Amino acid sequence: MINTVHIPILVEPIIDALLAPLRALSEEADPQWLVDCTLGGGGHTAALLAALASDPKLRRHKLLSIDRDPSAIARAAERFETELSAGRLEIVHSPFGSAADLVRSRPVAGLMADLGFSSDQMNDPARGFSFQTEGPLDMRLDPSRGQSAREFLSRIPERELEEVLSKYGEERFSRRIAGAIVEHRRKHGPPSTTRELSDVVVRAVPPNMRHGRIHAATRTFQAIRIAVNEELEELDCLLKRVILGVKPGGRVAILSFHSLEDRMVKHAFRSAPFKPLHKKPIEADDEEVRRNPRARSAKLRIAERQPDESAGEPNGGAS
Repeated sequence: MINTVHIPILVEPIIDALLAPLRALSEEADPQWLVDCTLGGGGHTAALLAALASDPKLRRHKLLSIDRDPSAIARAAERFETELSAGRLEIVHSPFGSAADLVRSRPVAGLMADLGFSSDQMNDPARGFSFQTEGPLDMRLDPSRGQSAREFLSRIPERELEEVLSKYGEERFSRRIAGAIVEHRRKHGPPSTTRELSDVVVRAVPPNMRHGRIHAATRTFQAIRIAVNEELEELDCLLKRVILGVKPGGRVAILSFHSLEDRMVKHAFRSAPFKPLHKKPIEADDEEVRRNPRARSAKLRIAERQPDESAGEPNGGAS
C-alpha cells in the first residue's frame, strides 16, 4: 500500500452538503455522480465513498475524482483498487480547471474542491514546495509539465516578479525581495533549492521582520507556487465553467486557504445560478485545529445550483 500522511479537513460538513441532493432523490431516479476535483491524499474521496457505501439508498451513486499530480493518481489507484474495479469510483489525471467536459458528460449532484496542498506534497523535499526542508526548487503540481519554480525565476523580469509577489503573496516587501532575487540571479544564477531561495528572501526583508510568527519566506513561496501552477487561472475556470455542470438542486463545496481564493469563491457563489447556503464560511473548530494545525486557515463555502428559469427547469432538485 502506498501510504499517505494527509489529513482531510472539514469532512463532515462537506459530506452532509454533497449527500443532501442524493438523499432527496426518489428511488426511481437515475444514479448520480459526486465529483472530488482535488483527489490529493484521497481523504475526502475515501470519506465520500464510505458515506455512499454505508447507506443502502445511496450505494448506486458513483464518485469521480480528479487530480493533476501523477503521484496522487498512483497512490489512489492502489488505495482504491476495489472501488475502481467495482465501478464505484473513476479517477482522472487532469487539472480541475479542464474538467468541464468530464462534469457535463454525467449527471452530477455534488462537487467539491480542496484548494490546499496535501501533506504528501508539502512533506516531500523533492517537490520543492516547502522551505522547511532542502530540495530542488520545483513547486509544480504536475512535475511532467510546465516550468519549474527555478525556471520561472530564471526568466521573469524584476518588475513582473514584484507584481507576482505583491498580488499572489500579498507581500509588503515585494520590491525588496524581487530585487534581491534578481541580484542573486545576476551574480550566482537563479536559486536552485528551497533553502537557497528562502535565504535570499530572509536577507532581503528588514532585520526586525525576519523572525516573526510567520516565516519571512512564506508569502514569497506562496506567490511563486501560485504563479508556476497558474492556480488562480485554474480556479477561475473551475468557478466559471466546471461547476456549471452541476445539476440544478446540486451542491458545490470549496475549501480555500488564503484570501485571494476565498474572495473568488465568495463572488462566484453570490452570482447566478448559485445561492450560498451560509452567510459566512465554515471554519474548523478548536478540536480539529488541534488534531490538524493546517486546518486553521481553511474556509469552506457551500452553494446550491439554482434552477435555470430561462430553460424552464423545475424546482425538483438534482433528480
